[in-house]
Amino acid sequence: MKLTGNVRFFLSVMVMFILTFPMTARADSGGSNAGEAFNIEVVGHNDLGGRGFNADVWVYKGYAYVGQWGFGDWAAGAKDRFCPQGSNTSVLVLDARDPANPQVVGRLQNPPSTSIEDVVVYTARYGPYAGHDIAAGGIQYCGDSRYDANADRGLMLWDVSHPALPVQIGYLNTGCCTRGVHEFEVEHRADLGRTFAYATVPTSRYPDSTTPSGYRDQNGDGDFRLIDITDPAHPAQVSDWGIQDIGGPFYGGQGCDADPNYGHGAEPSDDGKLAFVAYWDSGFIALDLTDPAQPVFKGRTVYPANADGDAHSASYDDARRLLFSADEDFCKNSGPGIEKGQGYLRVYDYSNLAAPVQIGAYRTPNSVGTNTQAAGDYSIHNALVVGTDIYISWYSDGIRVLDASNPSALHEVAYFVPPSANNPVKPSQRGVLSNAPQVWGVAYDEATGLIYASDMNSGLWILRRTDP
Repeated sequence: MKLTGNVRFFLSVMVMFILTFPMTARADSGGSNAGEAFNIEVVGHNDLGGRGFNADVWVYKGYAYVGQWGFGDWAAGAKDRFCPQGSNTSVLVLDARDPANPQVVGRLQNPPSTSIEDVVVYTARYGPYAGHDIAAGGIQYCGDSRYDANADRGLMLWDVSHPALPVQIGYLNTGCCTRGVHEFEVEHRADLGRTFAYATVPTSRYPDSTTPSGYRDQNGDGDFRLIDITDPAHPAQVSDWGIQDIGGPFYGGQGCDADPNYGHGAEPSDDGKLAFVAYWDSGFIALDLTDPAQPVFKGRTVYPANADGDAHSASYDDARRLLFSADEDFCKNSGPGIEKGQGYLRVYDYSNLAAPVQIGAYRTPNSVGTNTQAAGDYSIHNALVVGTDIYISWYSDGIRVLDASNPSALHEVAYFVPPSANNPVKPSQRGVLSNAPQVWGVAYDEATGLIYASDMNSGLWILRRTDP
């Protein structure tokens, strides 16, 4: 859903200012709401129509795909505050072949009363659509529709061979009573000639009468779903896995999150035979998917006693067997004996799947302690491995780029923090919304070396590194 409140003029002025007078700041400055950069310059920008709760971004063949939740006029704390009941959001398709002037040219339309946050675009290798460009999007419920057995939720697929004219071709409803597909990745299995979506469908967050066990949905399925999309017109679930499959213990959690055991994101290895499932306070679960129909638990990460947890997503370096994990923790002060501050990056050595070892970590200055010096949220969101560099979306700390050539001694080499939005926050939205930078998604185009950043408030930014 795209709401009123256009900030195009303000942001166009800001972009011209940035392009004319490149921003500089010390690498350890942490960021500010005025916008700043170090070793990064702005190439292009599109505000996506003003405030729209822009979510994840994907770039493919010169086009950017930006998922959107929706903003409405809601009461703080309402169940549907991030996806107003009756709203209709979508994935916006932007032609970015001229990166200085990205333009919205189409949309991937999801069903009414749903949101679509995560999107992946790829070229089909096998099956009846081989050679076609395919977009997959995670469909999530709005409000309390998860209690409705007929509500839309799951994985939707489009043929985007002509990006401005997408054609929906397939849809898998993941069933009652889940949130739907939250985050996912796509990987091809060359050994099987098949393509899979590695998806998380959070169910265990809601132990109630609709999910009596508290850890499976009404169909008996767990939070991780392996979905065969070899024929994107006919996606089919192959297997599932839930934390109850290891027999406990289940973790009580610390800090602000009272529902700590649910699958949030899944990261496959390059060959598709492994999946690393972010399971919030239960850490990362390593699954062997050599046989897609039979996931096998191999091991998990364990947080230290003073950690708040909140395993959100990760990026895996196959060559070095390193997992770069993002902990999405917004609780500045979790209580006595628990580390202060918001979520940050951890590095795990997965040389032994059964016993991964944390060997590194990185925090921005703003994510440390009980920071009160600036408005915004200073938790990490997503991390992306590119060679020995890590590109990170860090909400109000913008985009951070780390050199991970020595994973035990990560250091920052570049960053970009967008300017604050300039559109008003309605009285009913205060407490859940601010004008501060809120960078949600990050993508890297290996063909051009450009960085794509989606800010919840200010839209899509296309960036270029300027360091040697």
